[in-house]
Amino acid sequence: MKKTNRIIFLPVGFVIMFLAGTIYAWSIISESISATFPSWNAQTLSMTFTVTMMVYALGGLVSGFLIKKTGPRPIMLAAAILYPCGMVIATLAQTPLQLYIGYGAMCGLATGLCYNSVVSTVSAWFPDRQGMVSGLLLAAYGLSSFITGKLFAAFAPADGGRAWGTGLRILALLFLAAVLTGAALFRFPEQNEIETGAAPKKHHREPACDIPPSQMLRTGSFWLYYIWVSLLTGAGLILIGQASGIAEEVGRNLSENTIATVVGMISIMNAIGRICNGTVFDRFGYQGTMHMVLGTFGLSSLLMLYAFHTGFFPLIVIGFAVGGFAYGAFCSTSPALMADFYGRTWYSINFSIIPTNTLFTSFATVIAGRLYDRTNSFYSSLILLFGFVAASVLISILIKRPGEKKTVVGHRHRTGRHRVQVA
Repeated sequence: MKKTNRIIFLPVGFVIMFLAGTIYAWSIISESISATFPSWNAQTLSMTFTVTMMVYALGGLVSGFLIKKTGPRPIMLAAAILYPCGMVIATLAQTPLQLYIGYGAMCGLATGLCYNSVVSTVSAWFPDRQGMVSGLLLAAYGLSSFITGKLFAAFAPADGGRAWGTGLRILALLFLAAVLTGAALFRFPEQNEIETGAAPKKHHREPACDIPPSQMLRTGSFWLYYIWVSLLTGAGLILIGQASGIAEEVGRNLSENTIATVVGMISIMNAIGRICNGTVFDRFGYQGTMHMVLGTFGLSSLLMLYAFHTGFFPLIVIGFAVGGFAYGAFCSTSPALMADFYGRTWYSINFSIIPTNTLFTSFATVIAGRLYDRTNSFYSSLILLFGFVAASVLISILIKRPGEKKTVVGHRHRTGRHRVQVA
């Protein structure tokens, strides 16, 4: 069999993930749209992003179930059609409903399809560098909104014009080119290709078990991890969604440009956290990554709470940096952990279940907004964030790698020479 140089999959996947992450620049894009349609209030426009996140989760789930049967190519071709069409509909929108259908539903679905396809395919070629590779891919995804947001704001300022429509069409063309390239190249490796292509210099730990989703969903370890992910996703969305308000409340006399720069640190540190945590996972496993995530998230929330008490703005700057790092590190945990816990055979489906938590955690920012309306302070949002982190610490104590705890939920699986019990 002709050997394939696996390294080619990584830069192509990196570019696709970067362009897929542009949907998170919605807060910048919406400002330009709002200036064109002043009758569309903030709540109306924010619903677009809520729709995007909900459909994105469904797209990832659909991709997970289809990719084992079809491979990544048909799924990526579908995304290559949906995303540009959705952007065109958004640029022609005259009503919020058209915006919800175009940018929200179609682009959200395309992003979900691409996200799972890229992560599942590229990581399959790097079983010896699972954490590092998923960290690099998710770093591109997380850093995208910061870079794209800056470029979009410069290209399409909120002056009431329609330059934002041209900006969205440019994004659509770039996404189309990248995804078509990926569709032409991407495929899952044959077993002998992994062995000859990967050739790891050191032993990498085998998965705890290799089970399909029907059995995974019957394990306590999965549901504990799912709750842990949901809590920290909610905490991260509160930080990202309320960052500008938090910074403005503590730094009342600072310029808008200074506030924007400080808030942008979250995205930069988010990307760094994703890369670093992938390497930590490869070396220290899931417990080391969880300890790092929870420690930095806890430190971030305490620094920001203390900044409100003292009015010392540098604490907000440090808190944002540490919080961005924590959220990025947290986001890069799932791809590697799901492969380590539940194996590679059913990985694409098992992993696609995790993002479904955004179907309800996306409302965390809505809850934080209501708390602000009642208290007229973002301090209440930080209390909620801290509560989520504290609860996730308690849950993490209970999470065990399958086979580490002899609690049988109804399935026993043979891995190599050892019989492991799925907890």
